[in-house]
Amino acid sequence: MENLTQWHLTFVGIENLGLRVLVVLLAIAALWFSWFSIKSISPAAKRLLLIALRFVATVLIVLLLLQPQIEQKEVLKLKNKVVCLIDNSQSMTLKGGDTGISRFQLVADFFKDNASFIEELQNNFDVDFLSFSDTIKEISSDDIENGLVLDGTNTDIARTLKLLKKRYEGKSVKGYLVFSDGADTVELPSSINKLEIISNLTKDFSTPFFTFSPGGNMEVRDIAISNISYDSFTFVRSPWKADVTIKVLGYKDLKLPITLKQGNDIISSKVLNTGEESELHIDLAFTPYTTGTFLYTISLPVQPHEAITENNQVSFLVKVVRDKIRIMHVCGRPSWDERFLRRVLKSDPNIDLISFFILRTPNDVSEARNDELSLIPFPVDELFTQALGSFDLVIFQNFDYRPYDTSFFRFSHYLNNLQKFVADQGGGFMMIGGDISFSQGGYDGTAIEDILPVNLYTEKDSIDTTRLKAVITNDGLKHPVTTLDDNADRNIAIWKDLPELDGCNVTTQLKSDAVPLVIYPTKESPPLISIRDVGLGRCMAITTDSLWRWNFLSVGEGGSNRHYIKFWQNAIKWLIKDPTLNPIRITVKKETFLPDEEVQIKIEVLGRNYQPMEGVQLGIDVTNEFSGKSIFVTQATTDSNGQYKFTIKNNREGYYIVKALAKKDNDEIGQDYTVFNIAIENKEFKDTSIRRDILAKLSEVSGGKYFDLPTKNIEEKVSIENPSIVKLVGKRQISLWDNGYVFMMILAIVSIEWWIRKRSGLS
Repeated sequence: MENLTQWHLTFVGIENLGLRVLVVLLAIAALWFSWFSIKSISPAAKRLLLIALRFVATVLIVLLLLQPQIEQKEVLKLKNKVVCLIDNSQSMTLKGGDTGISRFQLVADFFKDNASFIEELQNNFDVDFLSFSDTIKEISSDDIENGLVLDGTNTDIARTLKLLKKRYEGKSVKGYLVFSDGADTVELPSSINKLEIISNLTKDFSTPFFTFSPGGNMEVRDIAISNISYDSFTFVRSPWKADVTIKVLGYKDLKLPITLKQGNDIISSKVLNTGEESELHIDLAFTPYTTGTFLYTISLPVQPHEAITENNQVSFLVKVVRDKIRIMHVCGRPSWDERFLRRVLKSDPNIDLISFFILRTPNDVSEARNDELSLIPFPVDELFTQALGSFDLVIFQNFDYRPYDTSFFRFSHYLNNLQKFVADQGGGFMMIGGDISFSQGGYDGTAIEDILPVNLYTEKDSIDTTRLKAVITNDGLKHPVTTLDDNADRNIAIWKDLPELDGCNVTTQLKSDAVPLVIYPTKESPPLISIRDVGLGRCMAITTDSLWRWNFLSVGEGGSNRHYIKFWQNAIKWLIKDPTLNPIRITVKKETFLPDEEVQIKIEVLGRNYQPMEGVQLGIDVTNEFSGKSIFVTQATTDSNGQYKFTIKNNREGYYIVKALAKKDNDEIGQDYTVFNIAIENKEFKDTSIRRDILAKLSEVSGGKYFDLPTKNIEEKVSIENPSIVKLVGKRQISLWDNGYVFMMILAIVSIEWWIRKRSGLS
C-alpha cells in the first residue's frame, strides 16, 4: 500500500458546459469590441496598456462567474488479491505408488521449487493463504513449509466455493491457486451430477482458478470399500441385500474374497475377479431369521503394500422387525380343535396364515386322475424346501406324516429341514396332540423328536381319554405363555375355572432342558403344555386336541373366550421370540457417538404383569465387539421405576455391545443386549483416487489452467492480471475566487483604466 496526494482544478459556479462556453465567447467578444474602441489612441504603449487592463478585468470577471477551486485528494494505492487454497484433508497424507512421497509433500515442494514466483506474487499482490476441507481456515506460508496439519475428515468442494464467494465478496481477487487431490467426499444421489454442481458454482466467480493436483504416478495402492447401499431396516425372513462398491487402485487381476459377517459368523461370501477394472459392484444377500438390531461387517483381505487398511472393512447396524407373523398350519384331519384354533389365527390381522387339511393322502385309492379331483395334493416339496424359510411358525396339529414318507415324497427328509428351520434359522414349531400325533403319528426316532420338549416311545406312549382339568405348574405361574391375567391370584383362579379337557397324549418324560407349564392331573401327571429352546428357535408341545373346550364351553356357560384367545396369543409371541415379552430392555439414545462423548444407557426391567420391577439385581457388561475386551462391568439394582441408568465414556473407535442379565432372588428374569458405535465419520479413505476431473473442470469453467504436480517454472505458465486500484481516504477544496483580493484587483484595474481614459480625453 502507498499514500498519494492528487490535485484537481474544478469550476463550481456554472455547471452547464454550454453556459461556460457562452461566457468565454462573450468575454472574447467584449475584448474584441474594446480593441476597436481604443485602437485610435496614441501612442501605442497607451493602447496596449488599456487593452491589457481590460483583458485582465475580463478574465477576473469570468473567473468570478465560473468560481474555480482546487481539490486536494489523499488516496491509498491498494494491491489486488491472490488466494492460495491448500487441501488439508487426511487423504493428502497418502503416498503415491512406489514413490514414497505423500500428496502434500508435492505441494510443499511446489512452494520451494517456485519460491521466486511466490515471492513475486507477495510483492505485487496481497496473498491470502487458506486451508480447506469441509470449511476454510487462515494459515501462513510458513505453515506450508513447516508442515500443515492434515486433519480434515471430509472434503466438500462445493461448500468451499460458497465460503470463498462470501468471504471475498466486493474484494478485488485476481486469481485462486488451488492445491488438492480433488477427493470430494460428499455423497450425492446418483441422479445429481457433482461436476455440474461445481461447474455452476464456479460460473459465479469472475476470477480464474489455477488448480494443481498430484500427477499420474501418485495413485496409491489400495483396495477400498468405498460405498455400501443397504436398507438399515428390514423384515424378518425377508431377503436383505447390500450393494457394495469396491475401488481397486494399483492392483490388477486379483481374486478378492469378500465376506459379510454377523458378529464373528460369516453369513455370506463371494470371490471377486478384479481384472483391470478400477471399480467393482457386488451384491451380498442373506435372510435374517430373528428380530432385533444386529451388527454386520463387510470385509476384504489386506493386500501387500496397501496404503490404507482401514477401508478394507465396514461395519453397520441393521434393525430387523416383523411385517406379519407367517404361520404354516398343517392339520391331519378337520376337528373342533382345528376349527377354533384356525378361527383365532385368521381373526388376527398381524398373522398371515397358510392352512392345509389332509382330506386325502397318497395311500387313498381313487379311480380318477388328480386333475379330475377337486382336492389338490398336499404340496409337500414346495412347503418344506422352497417356502419353509419364509415362515415364522409351523404348527402340526394331529398330523401323521407317514403316508408321505415314500420314495417319491421322502417326508423324513423334510422333517430334517424342519429341524434345521428351528435350530439354525430361529423358527418356531408347535405340535398339537390327537390320535395321529406324537408317538401315534410315528414321530419317535425322527428329527422332530429331537426338537420336541418331550421324549417319544411307541411302546409306552398312549392316549388317556379321562376328562380332567388342566393344572398349571410353578414354572407356568411365572411364564408369559400361561399368564392369562397380570394379577397372579386372578391368573391361578382362571386356570382353576377353565373347562375340563377330553384327554391327552401320554408321553413318558420331558427333555432335561424342557419346561412343563401345564400338566394333566392323572397318576403319571404327563405334561400337557411344555416348551423348549432349541438352538436359535423354540418348540412347544400341546398333548391334547381339546383346548377348543376352553372357548366353546366357556362361552356356553355365560363366560368369555378371551382366556382361550389370550393363551394362543401368548404362545405365538413366545414361539416367535416377540421382543414385547422380554422383561428386560436396554435403551441407548442414539447409535453413534464421538470419542469421549457421554453415552447414556437405560435398563428397564418389567415384572410378569409388565409393570416396573424394583430391586432387581443387574449384571452389566459393555464390551468392544472386535477385541472382546470389557470397558465397563458392574453390578446394580433397579430403582422404584424398575430402571437403572448409567453413563460411560470411551475414546477408542468401534462398536460396543451392552449386555445385561436380570435376577431376582437368584432366579433369572431375563437378559438383553444392544449395540452402539463410537466413531468419527471419516470419508477421506473410502475412495483414495485422485479426482483430477473435478479440478480440471474448476479451471476450465473459470478461465484458468490445470497443472499436474510436480511443476517448476510456473511463472512462465501462469499470468495473473494486476490492474491498479486506489482508495480515497480524504479530500478538501480550496476556493480561488471568493476573497477580497480578487474584488480589489477588479476595482483597481477599472479605476486605472478610467483615469487613463480621462487623461487621454476619451469617454
